[in-house]
Amino acid sequence: MEKEYSVKEMIAQRFEANKQRGKYLAFIVRELDRHGFKGFDKAIKKAIFEYGRDKSKKWGKLGAQEFMNYMMDDKVGKGVFQFKEIGTSTKDHAEFIFERCPLEEGWKEMGLSDGECHRLCSLAREHDFGLVANEDNQDLKLEMPESIGLGDPVCRLIITKKK
Repeated sequence: MEKEYSVKEMIAQRFEANKQRGKYLAFIVRELDRHGFKGFDKAIKKAIFEYGRDKSKKWGKLGAQEFMNYMMDDKVGKGVFQFKEIGTSTKDHAEFIFERCPLEEGWKEMGLSDGECHRLCSLAREHDFGLVANEDNQDLKLEMPESIGLGDPVCRLIITKKK
């Protein structure tokens, strides 16, 4: 018989999976550094950005509010990141925060410095920029004026329609 998981258990499992994803990225970057590769951050950012674009291809054309809802589409995802919507979202504007970042918690568990966490956050957040930049949504843009991995208390994402 298959075990049924509570929402709390699912949040814990997805949180751990995301934390491991952050650690995976950290080990790749550390190994590339150890072997003397220089200037590869741009290539990693591009790869992570393209992964985000590919992931959101099937979402189709969305307004800002719909996009936010796709990014945080269930109770588990909202619980993992401690998602909170700011104000009232519309098709032209959505703003939300994450109060918790599993990737950053994984990097801290590894004992990484603030500088290393900042670098990894700058790489990893390209995923979110890629999500918003899919081919169907060329009229949307994402701003991230705050990021936990860059030392801010929250990750704040603002999706707006381009003027």
